[in-house]
Amino acid sequence: MYTTKPLSAFRSHPEEAASVPPPSGGSPGYLVIKTTDDDDGAGGETCCWGCCDDTQIRRLPFPQNRVITVREGDDEEDVVFIPVPGQPLSFNRYYAVLARGKHRGMVRPCSREQDVATSCFCCRVIRDASPRAFDPDDVYQQMEIVPHRKGGSFKARSVAADGHPYELYRTRYWQAYASRPKNFDLGEALGLNDPLRSRQLRAQDLTLSLHPAPAEGVVGRWYCPFFYVKEDGVVLEQRRENVDAVRGSKMALVGGVDAGNLESSGSSQDDGYVWFRAAAGQRVGVLGSMWEKMLWEERRGGWADEEDGVERAVIAAGVSSVLVERFAVKRMDGSVAVAFDFVHLNRARPM
Repeated sequence: MYTTKPLSAFRSHPEEAASVPPPSGGSPGYLVIKTTDDDDGAGGETCCWGCCDDTQIRRLPFPQNRVITVREGDDEEDVVFIPVPGQPLSFNRYYAVLARGKHRGMVRPCSREQDVATSCFCCRVIRDASPRAFDPDDVYQQMEIVPHRKGGSFKARSVAADGHPYELYRTRYWQAYASRPKNFDLGEALGLNDPLRSRQLRAQDLTLSLHPAPAEGVVGRWYCPFFYVKEDGVVLEQRRENVDAVRGSKMALVGGVDAGNLESSGSSQDDGYVWFRAAAGQRVGVLGSMWEKMLWEERRGGWADEEDGVERAVIAAGVSSVLVERFAVKRMDGSVAVAFDFVHLNRARPM
């Protein structure tokens, strides 16, 4: 789950903005968003006083709402550079996610030292690794982008000590050109609105039960790369729900409708994902670290995991409704891939 920062922030205060640590809580990092305000001719999209296009990127960071064409001579490749979560943007560490071709959506990994062979002329030959699915524990999928000291070109090196980036990225300095993607666009996602959420939580207290309940609303918004959920954007919503509709302190809804059960821990996290299965058989996997951050954020808001006897407990206490917070993971078309409901028993209203 990423929040966004405009590229203009790095134009006006490049050193300060690039060294900002990752946001705390439910977001592991930032996505850089390029807007029309950033098209200033300095790594923007115009040149010659706006008379012609210039899509070359001359300095970091790379924007995530642009497809980047990596070009060196006659060789080129289209990718989206996704920042490695949990790292400041100034580290320039990215996943290179292929944007076109039969391997679209897969990560361009680095080769290992064991992939290096010696030719009959005693030269070292590096066998490039094939694109593969995202793996949060695979450090060989991470690259550090190194800008040329004169600017305007880049080279990559592996974050792993014995890694070797794909030939196009490692052998010479290459140029980067930005283009607008046809199938997605990114807007503003500022993460959790702490003041709004706090006001809503306070307003739900039993001591305020004589007042009307606050309206449902969104109190947080993030972006989530597709490989985090095996789907896209994430919002945190609040609403009240009648006690007779409460089935537990937390619940997963596959497709936003069908209740999903957490699969047994023995196999659910072997690939780095937590898997939920609906009764109809549909499965959705959520990156384990993303699931843990959701739980962390809910506990910070006062939620407690009390699976057994939730409905009986609230009825016995004379409660008619409780606060429910929902993390809704939405696709770019607005449909819900999976939703996670968390019941706050400490924010209840009497009958």
